[in-house]
Amino acid sequence: MSSDDGGAPLGEDSAQDRTKIDASSEGCDTCVLRNVGFCGAVMGANPNAKRRRKTSGSVLARQHILRPGEAPGRIIILRQGWALRSAMTSDGRRQVLSILLPGDIAGGELVMRDKVRMPVQSVTPVEYCAFDITHLKEIVEEDTALVWTFIDICLSSREASDARLIDLGRHNAEQRLARLILDLRRRLRARGLSDGATIPFPLRQQTIADALGLTQVHVSRVMRSLRQSRILQTKAGQLTILDMDALMAVADEFYET
Repeated sequence: MSSDDGGAPLGEDSAQDRTKIDASSEGCDTCVLRNVGFCGAVMGANPNAKRRRKTSGSVLARQHILRPGEAPGRIIILRQGWALRSAMTSDGRRQVLSILLPGDIAGGELVMRDKVRMPVQSVTPVEYCAFDITHLKEIVEEDTALVWTFIDICLSSREASDARLIDLGRHNAEQRLARLILDLRRRLRARGLSDGATIPFPLRQQTIADALGLTQVHVSRVMRSLRQSRILQTKAGQLTILDMDALMAVADEFYET
């Protein structure tokens, strides 16, 4: 079992999960993510819709947010912190399927499915908002824009999965790690969570290994090589890209025009 596993499931009355009812606009109007993705669609929904009925809460680092088989009847939107969606093999090995950042949905499948399929666990302390599925369906009845937002999110998730499959099947370790860093930087910048060469980077080497299909030793070796080449540096949970051209070359990518 990974050291990133463990903790109380969402909704339990515990010190790790502090949940409160928030049926008003409390917190939404000041949230930097209010115009991003799902939250942007909800905030822009028909004013007559029950668009802000939600709960909010938090979990500590390395705790379960959602467990397989749960039927919480709500989806989670990360407001602060990072999380992982992952799968475990029968012999106890973990494959990280996606890295969730602020603004991302955890448990999006619950819109169409009754139960959680894959576990979601926090990497850092996480603050979240939870939207009841029944209320979301009420919104859709009054404003269908939310449907198109979900379709766009699903397509983006599929594209990310395709890119990760190509990485695992056709790119070497250096390319995989460089591409992961660039992808995180793009996503953070798109949400206004980073505006320079430095990004938050709370991922452990074992987590990176589980995401890229590598060993922790191999990840350590590649990270050391990138640091020694003065391409990047890491310090106190942050990563700074020192040479973007070199990192793009390692990743076998080009600047977007």
